[in-house]
Amino acid sequence: MFQSQRLIDRIKHSVFRMDKMILLIVYALVTISTVFVYSATRQNGMVIKNILWIGIGSVLVFVLASIDYKIVKRYIWHIYGIGATLLLIVRFAGKKTLGAQRWISLGPFQLQPSEFVKVSIIMIIAYWIVTKYKNGINNLTEIVGAILPALPLILLILIQPDLGTTLITICAFLFMIFLYGANMKPIWIIGIVVMLSVYPVYRFVLSDYQRTRVETFLHPETDRKGSGWHVIQSKISVGAGGVMGKGVLQGSQSRLEFLPEAQTDFIFSVLSEELGFVGSSLVLLLYFGLIYEIMRIARIIQDDFGKLILYGLSGVFFMHVIVNVGMTIGLVPVTGKPLLFMSYGGSSFLASFIMIGIIESIKIHSN
Repeated sequence: MFQSQRLIDRIKHSVFRMDKMILLIVYALVTISTVFVYSATRQNGMVIKNILWIGIGSVLVFVLASIDYKIVKRYIWHIYGIGATLLLIVRFAGKKTLGAQRWISLGPFQLQPSEFVKVSIIMIIAYWIVTKYKNGINNLTEIVGAILPALPLILLILIQPDLGTTLITICAFLFMIFLYGANMKPIWIIGIVVMLSVYPVYRFVLSDYQRTRVETFLHPETDRKGSGWHVIQSKISVGAGGVMGKGVLQGSQSRLEFLPEAQTDFIFSVLSEELGFVGSSLVLLLYFGLIYEIMRIARIIQDDFGKLILYGLSGVFFMHVIVNVGMTIGLVPVTGKPLLFMSYGGSSFLASFIMIGIIESIKIHSN
């Protein structure tokens, strides 16, 4: 009885200290998601699953928030082992869909481990930096050394192949070291060299079919019925919304099934058609409000381990928004990356709620 009361008091204390603005933004996003998953599919079953994932995710948030995040340091290599095991299972026994082997079948559900492992990678890198680089990251060797332990996990994600998650994870790492105060001069030099080499590589290194893919991305109208179809239909959806949109449930692109994967990859296109520029801008403001709030917490806490995790998670949210929204308007190649808390998908939803639980834990338990 006494133990139960202590547990209840602990949860109450955690709830009292949680960042309410983050919770408000998250539940605004998942509510919008539920509406537009139905608008995109007209399937009650998908809406019920969406609500189920929100319920499970909410439990994860409150459980994780009540646990001191610093306990992760004791089990960091256990987390590493679990992540590596899951990715190896995907590699040798995963389900292959659309040319990619990214999922594990669990009865009626499909688990995508890379969505969870990218969170583990951020915690592993944060632990490694605060343990091995107490005097900062000052040169290219130390930058490479900071990400080195996570490279096997990143490579396992890359060979699925899942280039999108790989790039998002690497960008999150760059967020971490940049905000941590690392010497970024070597990265800028590498970036300039890469930019200068883009045309020579395109002109003299890529094969004909690879150049065709690049040209199709830049000019999707050259292959309207093939690889350019997704982007063209998405841009039509976004443009058709105008300033105020056609109204909720009134979008024609998804209803008439012109827009592929409307409930997942192109949920933002559905939203833009029905809510227009004003509505889609407000949704983007919610995302950037979430990122701002994460960074605000990072500024006020003293623990470097917590700061680095927050930097990495803010990078994940930021890159998912940039990649997904950029994809819908033709600025980024179609990579299949979801808009977190918005796109339909259990693994994406639960991993996003786990990130929020970790953020709240840092807010509550940091000194």
